[in-house]
Amino acid sequence: MELHIISPEQTLIHPVAWVEAETIAGSFVIQPGHAPTILLLSPDKELIFCLINGKQESLVVPRGILEVSRTTVTLIIHQPVE
Repeated sequence: MELHIISPEQTLIHPVAWVEAETIAGSFVIQPGHAPTILLLSPDKELIFCLINGKQESLVVPRGILEVSRTTVTLIIHQPVE
């Protein structure tokens, strides 16, 4: 499964085993084959993911949307307009 992280500055792609996201409805763990969905992330919470090599990484998302397909998780990071 691939995690695509899209922000105004850059786009990153990571091969991952799973992704954990905090939403307003609770915590979701996404693994390969997950049902397609779109999630609104809770502001300023960590997105945690496990790379294929077993290393866990995380990043704090100020605001974002997660689009999930069976093979790809796409994180679109929103930056507040100043």
